[in-house]
Amino acid sequence: MKKNYFFIGLLLASGILVSFSGKENIENVKKFTQNFHQLNAAGSPGGRTGAPGDGNCTSCHSGTVQSGSGFNLVTLTSGGTAVTDYQPGTTYQVNVTMSTNNAKNGFEIVALSPSNTAAGTFAITDATNTKTISSGGKTRVTHKSAGTAATSWSFNWTAPATNIGTITFYLATNQTNSNNSDTGDIIRTSQHPFGSQAGIAESKQIETSIAYQANTNSLNIQLDSKVEGPVFVNVVDLGGKSVFTENLGNVSAGESALSVRLNQELNNGIYLVNVSVNNNMIAKKVYISK
Repeated sequence: MKKNYFFIGLLLASGILVSFSGKENIENVKKFTQNFHQLNAAGSPGGRTGAPGDGNCTSCHSGTVQSGSGFNLVTLTSGGTAVTDYQPGTTYQVNVTMSTNNAKNGFEIVALSPSNTAAGTFAITDATNTKTISSGGKTRVTHKSAGTAATSWSFNWTAPATNIGTITFYLATNQTNSNNSDTGDIIRTSQHPFGSQAGIAESKQIETSIAYQANTNSLNIQLDSKVEGPVFVNVVDLGGKSVFTENLGNVSAGESALSVRLNQELNNGIYLVNVSVNNNMIAKKVYISK
């Protein structure tokens, strides 16, 4: 009988120890999660841009990804002049901007070729607020701790030495609520394609006409393509800012009629609308007037 009491006592003691151990493990997990989240103030861990092969910021921050079209802005400038396409071998200043006055923010950006390999090289010009990181064999740029107080960051990017077709900058931004937790942040991803100046005249794969329809705030696109594949539309203002980007899905070779509604009211004026089919780009100027 005494042996039974002793055995039961051992079981009860073990249960209590497991209970305390479980609670301690839960607290340790909570501490680790919070510390990991705080560590991200020093920059993205990499591979969070939403580009092919990448994840996104929801790997560390709860919530769903939202479209960054019109909110995330990427501008390339050369000698102070904004450009909408690149010259091989040329170095450009890249400006990443979030359309917000939020107090604490972050970003990660990567440039990819049509085959989703790294395109060009980045160079840091503001070491206080930005840094490069590597993930998946690709170099990226992200914020540093001091840079979280900004809504705009700049750095240099040198285009590939030869024309490799349309290069797409994949950008993820994080508009945080500064609660030292992984909840309540707003993650936005966007794509910003730039064609090659060397290849614009040579491209014979697609033809298009584009008209703006004021009553629906939309672009009507008549497309004649010799290739099939995904269609991207990128609207750039005359200041060189990408103000709208949308993936319209896949089209077959031949004629297509497409329509895309802009998700914001743009100011009246002339805009450059880039349309690409399977990374073959054509650009048209469109006058928006409401």
